Order: sequence, then C-alpha cells, then structure tokens
Amino acid sequence: MDHEIFSPLSDLPEGSRARVHALHLSGGMRRRLQDLGLVAGTRVSCIQRAAAGDPTAYRIRGAIIALRADDAAQIEIGVDT
Repeated sequence: MDHEIFSPLSDLPEGSRARVHALHLSGGMRRRLQDLGLVAGTRVSCIQRAAAGDPTAYRIRGAIIALRADDAAQIEIGVDT
C-alpha cells in the first residue's frame, strides 16, 4: 500500500526529488515562490548545498533557485514510499 510521508524541503538530500505538498510561508516570499511555479504538485530536486550548508540550490520547473534553510523548512514535500 502506497502512502506519502511529508517532510520539510530543507531535509531533502542532495540529488533527490520530491513533490511539493504545501507552502507554509506568507507574504512576499510565498508570492515569489508561487510566481516561480512552486505550488502543490510541483516536482522539486535538490541540486547542491553550499559548503556551509546554507543556502541550497533547487531545480523547480527547469529553473534553479537558491533558498535559505529557514525558508525551505516551511515548504512541505511528499515522497512516495
């Protein structure tokens, strides 16, 4: 039986992919991410973490964006198991 486990985007390992389940951000940051196509159901890949661990580069709909860990922690992703 398949079911999803939800976790924050900040926990996605480098080289892994998942789908966005929900955004728990508000205001301008939420709007900017939605404008980039980061909405429920969007596939996201963790491309590379900075040497210090923050920020992290993610591929979203063909674009690569860098997100701080604090912001990525408020994006809920689902991984099929």
